[in-house]
Amino acid sequence: MKKGIILRLIVSILMTLVCVNVSAREINHRTVNIVFASEMPEIHGNKGRYAKLATVLKKQRQADRNTFFFFGGGSLGPSILSSFDKGSHIIDLLNTLEPDAMGVSKREFSFYSKNLSLRAYDATFPIVATNVIDANTGKDLDGIINSTITEQHGVTIGFISIIDSADLEDYTFSQISLIDPQRAIKQAVKELREAGAQLLVLHYTGYYPFINQLLNDDVIDVSLHKDESYQDVDYSSREYSERDVFIKSPSGVAVISLTISNKSPSHLSNFSYVIKDLDKYEQDKGVAKQVADHVDRLKSILAVEIGKFTVPVTTKRTIVRSSENAFGNYVADSVREFADAQISIINSGSIRGDLNYDAGSVITRETIANELPYRGMIALVEISGATLFEAMENAVSALDVYKGRFAQISGMSIVFDSREPVGQRIKSIKINGQDIKLTQMYRLATTDYLVSGGDGYTMFKDLKKLGAKHLAIRLVSDIVTDNIARDKMLFPRVDGRLVDIKAKINER
Repeated sequence: MKKGIILRLIVSILMTLVCVNVSAREINHRTVNIVFASEMPEIHGNKGRYAKLATVLKKQRQADRNTFFFFGGGSLGPSILSSFDKGSHIIDLLNTLEPDAMGVSKREFSFYSKNLSLRAYDATFPIVATNVIDANTGKDLDGIINSTITEQHGVTIGFISIIDSADLEDYTFSQISLIDPQRAIKQAVKELREAGAQLLVLHYTGYYPFINQLLNDDVIDVSLHKDESYQDVDYSSREYSERDVFIKSPSGVAVISLTISNKSPSHLSNFSYVIKDLDKYEQDKGVAKQVADHVDRLKSILAVEIGKFTVPVTTKRTIVRSSENAFGNYVADSVREFADAQISIINSGSIRGDLNYDAGSVITRETIANELPYRGMIALVEISGATLFEAMENAVSALDVYKGRFAQISGMSIVFDSREPVGQRIKSIKINGQDIKLTQMYRLATTDYLVSGGDGYTMFKDLKKLGAKHLAIRLVSDIVTDNIARDKMLFPRVDGRLVDIKAKINER
C-alpha cells in the first residue's frame, strides 16, 4: 500500500514538473502568426478578393489564436465604387475583416488627405502613417496616427508604416509633408519598445536599401510590402532580407509564422512565410453578401447605355502609358472643347480600365466609371511655350516603367525620341500646325490634379489660373459621359499627335 502511494506521489510530482516546464516554455516562447494583405481597390469581378481574404483569415484564426492581421492600404481608390463614395465601402469591408492596423499607401490619397481623415473616423481599426505630417500644422493628419501597439493573448506587436517619397511625384500631396523615413522609423521604434512592444513590424511602400540593415540590426523584426507593378520593374539588383515579406502577385496574401521569446538577445526565431493565392480560396458567404450589397447600390445607375464603340479600342495600361491612345484622344478632346482652350493635357494614369473593346461594344455609365474612376475636375491655366516643353519632357520621362504621367493631348502634336536621355526627348511641339514659341502664352485645359503638381507636373503649380465658373460644376468623367451620350457612335482614332521617333524607325 505504501509503495503504491509513494509511486503515485512520484508520478504526480513528475507530471507537475512537466506541466510547469511546458507552461514556462509557453510563456517564454510563443508562436505568432501574421496575415498581410494590401493593394485591393476592387471589390467585385476578377479583382474582387475581399470575400476570399475573409476565408483565409477565418481559417488562420481558427488554427491559431495568436494571429494578427495587418493591411497595407493601397485600396481606397481608384475603383468604380470609390469614384462615388471615396473609399467608404473599403473601410466597411475592412471593419468586418478586423485588421489590427492598416498602413497608408499613395492610393489612400486618391481623394486627398481630407477624405482619408474622414475614412479614418469610419474605421474601427487604427490607420498608421509614420512619416506623414499635415503640411499646415506640422502634426499627424487628422484621424491618422504615427504608430500603434496591438496585443493578443500576451503578445504585443508595434506597427509602423512609411510611404515612399517618390510617390510625391505620382499623387497630389500638397496638403502633407513627408519626414525622413529612416529617422521616423527609429523614433517610432524607440517609443514602441519603451511602451512594451515585443515585436516591431514595418509596412512600407517603394524601396529603401536601409531596411535590410534595420532588420539585420534587429531595430525592426519584420517588414511587409507589396508591389503590384513587380512585372514592370527590374528588381534583380535589389537585396531583400529573409524577414522582408514581399508580395509580388496581385492575388497574393502573406501568412507569416515565427516564434517570439521574452529572453534576450535572441527574441525571434523559426521565421518563415508563404504567399498564398487568394484566387484558390472560396468566398466567405457573409462578406460576399456584403460586397454584393455595395455593388447593387450602383447597378441601376451604372447599367445605363450611353453609346457604342464603332471601332476596336484599347485602354490597356502599358499602351495608354507609353503611346498615343484613341480613347485618350477622345478624353483630351472632350476636356479641351468643354474648357474652350487651345490645348489640353490629361495624365494617362487617370485612364484605369486596362481593357480591350471590340467594335460594337456598348458603352455604359459603368464603362466610364471604370475607365475614369478619379473625381477630377478641369483647370484652365495660362502656360508659356517654354513651360509646355518642360511639361512634355516630364510626360515622356518614365516610359520604361509605364508611369501615369505620360500625357494624352489635344490641340497639339509632339515628336519625341525615347532613345534620348530624360530631359532631352522632346524634339518638336506644334499647335495648330505651327511651332510653339517659347515666350508665347497658351490656354491649357488640364485637371486640378496636375495643376496641383501631381504625376511630376510641378511646373504647373505656379501657372496663372483663368476664371471659368462652368468648369467647377462638372467632373472630367461627367464631361466625357455627356459627349458620348451626344455622339452616340464613337470612332476614336490615333491621328499622329504623339510620335516617337524610335517607334517610327523600328517600323521600317
